Amino acid sequence: MKVILSGLDELYRGFFRLLRLRVSYERFDGRMSRTLDWEILERGDAAAVLLYDPQRDVVGLIRQFRPGPHIRGESGWTTEIVAGSCGNERDPLQVALRETLEETGWQPYAMTPVCCFYLSPSGSSERIHLYCGLFDSTSPGLVVAGLEQEGEDIQPLLVPFATARQWLEEQTLNSAIAILAMQWLLLNRNRLRQDYGAVIA
Repeated sequence: MKVILSGLDELYRGFFRLLRLRVSYERFDGRMSRTLDWEILERGDAAAVLLYDPQRDVVGLIRQFRPGPHIRGESGWTTEIVAGSCGNERDPLQVALRETLEETGWQPYAMTPVCCFYLSPSGSSERIHLYCGLFDSTSPGLVVAGLEQEGEDIQPLLVPFATARQWLEEQTLNSAIAILAMQWLLLNRNRLRQDYGAVIA
C-alpha cells in the first residue's frame, strides 16, 4: 500500500529525537488519506534480556528509578528486565550481552531470541529485540550496577519464578517489556527446564 511522505522536520534533538512527519497513506478502500501531521519519538533499536536460571527456576530482574511513573504520582522505582539502546551498534545480540554484564554482572551461557517488536508504533520508532538469557544464578553478580557517567543506579534482583509470576499477576511488574518477557517465560518455562536438564517440580 502506498505511503507519501511530504515533509519531515526535526523538532528536538537530545538523547532522543522528536520528528514531525507530514504523511498520507492509501486507505483500505483504495482512497488516499488526507495529509496528517504526525509527531514521532525517534529512538532507534534497543535490546532487552530476561535472565532465567532453568536449573534453579530463578529469574534475574533489575530495579531502578524511572521518571515516567514518578511524574504520574506513582513510585519511580520500577522492577524491569535488562535493556539498553543499540545506538549505532548494528548487532542487538552484542548490545544485549554488554547491557546484561553492565546492569547485573551476570554473563548468560545461552541467549534465546524471543521476538522483535515496536513498543508504541503510533508515537515512537523504537524497536525492541527481546532475548531470554540463561544464566547461573549462583554466580556472583553486582550488588549495585550501572554506568556512573550515564547516571545509572541499578539493583540486580534474584527472584524465584513463583514470586516473579505473582508479581506479574498482581501487576507489580508495570513495564511493558518485562510483562511481555514474563508472559513468554510462562509459555516456555517447561521447555527450557527440560532442554537444560532440570527436573520440573
